Amino acid sequence: MHAPPYDHQAELVRPAPWRPAVLVLDDEWSILDRIKSSLQDSYEVVTTSQVEEAMRAMGNRPFDVVLTDLRMPEMDGLSLVSELKSRYPETQYILMTAFSDIEDTISAIRLGVADYLRKPFTMSEVRHALGRCLEQRRLRREVASLRAGGRVTLADIVASNPRMREVLHLAETVASTDVTVLINGETGTGKGLLARALHNSSPRADHPYVEINCAAIPATLIESELFGHERGSFTGAVARKLGRVEVADQGTLLLDEVGEMSLDMQAKLLRFLQEFSFERVGGNKKLQADVRVVAATNRDLRQAVQQGLFRQDLYYRLHVIHLEIPPLRERPEDIPLLAEYFLQRFSLKYGKQVQGFSPHAARQLANHPWPGNVRELEHTLERAVILGRGSQVERLELEGEARQDAAASQPNILASPLLDSGPTAPETAGVEPEVPLGDYLDQREKEYLVALLHKYRGNIGATANFAGVNPKTLYLKMNRHGLTKEQFKVAKRRPFKPKP
Repeated sequence: MHAPPYDHQAELVRPAPWRPAVLVLDDEWSILDRIKSSLQDSYEVVTTSQVEEAMRAMGNRPFDVVLTDLRMPEMDGLSLVSELKSRYPETQYILMTAFSDIEDTISAIRLGVADYLRKPFTMSEVRHALGRCLEQRRLRREVASLRAGGRVTLADIVASNPRMREVLHLAETVASTDVTVLINGETGTGKGLLARALHNSSPRADHPYVEINCAAIPATLIESELFGHERGSFTGAVARKLGRVEVADQGTLLLDEVGEMSLDMQAKLLRFLQEFSFERVGGNKKLQADVRVVAATNRDLRQAVQQGLFRQDLYYRLHVIHLEIPPLRERPEDIPLLAEYFLQRFSLKYGKQVQGFSPHAARQLANHPWPGNVRELEHTLERAVILGRGSQVERLELEGEARQDAAASQPNILASPLLDSGPTAPETAGVEPEVPLGDYLDQREKEYLVALLHKYRGNIGATANFAGVNPKTLYLKMNRHGLTKEQFKVAKRRPFKPKP
């Protein structure tokens, strides 16, 4: 059925640059209207029922994602995607179809189609597919930027966790200002990356970004490193040296591990932050520096103030804007995105063709507590790419995985009663398994789903995102195992009312 007579050309307008642009092609006007009305709050949506108009729209302006029907009167969706991908490889493509043809599915995968929606679909499925496509697009752009020596901005940081998105939103809000920022987080969470992205997203991006690690420099030398020194000011000062503050003029200065600074040095830093003036060690001339100061620490500075280890006045001077990065174990939905990013990055770096994870490696990613946070994940993936020989990561080498006490102390969402006890592998040689392989795998899949649904309290979107499947696929698996989302939702407690 064709769309009613309305002017498609009027829709083909360049949207605001900050909103993802989506082109939808279908010969059913009801589907076009439904998708546009549902998505236009957060996307710039252009709809058309004509292949010619779609081709013209793509030629006029870039689109982030194209959703196209598989069966079109003028040209089938696969041929259209093939044509468009040859011209616009950066765009992501999603196929919509009411048919179930395995050959078409295989052809779509070979073409590099990002997702496949089977009609009838829900709008939550459409949004989920679009979200995954945009994350993949962002990953590829960031990898290309890093490969070309580009600068990572706040928009390039990979995150879908709500808390992490709030951190990034606040950082984006204050990036254009000169306000002092304090970044808190465990070791390895990416405090340095966030500070650098904050600088690259600010008006100071074309000026120096300078770091000083307050924990790595001896207390006797940190003043010289920060403010510089004059020739002859102390033994070994054979020439004038510019400090990090002076070098960072017009740019950004990161005070990494600021919580390790001595009280004496804290007083000198406070004086600088009050007027942004300083003197080199051994000098008597007041100098000025226009710097934006960002401080980072893995310590609780409020507690350090109470213990007398950190100056309260300096704490309030640094704590104007506070960004708290959650540890990786509290951002499980970000693990697959980060793993994919590191996989692409190191595959490019080392000239490998590694494109995914085996089921075993995917389970390792999901179950490991990642005490070293993003840094541990990064190093683990780099090692896997370097040592791997196939087209996918088969197994990850994880710290402490072989220690039974560590395994026992960490909950395993894939724990199965079938594996809780029994002889070790060498002793099972020649022993007939108790259940067929199909039954065993079904049991394991059900236990996996039950554990994840409990974890996300029946939230289908969050569960599907973590498992890396389409919500419709998740529903089908739940139905097969007799599971419903209502079983896992936590009932709201009724307020207590005393009896009269």
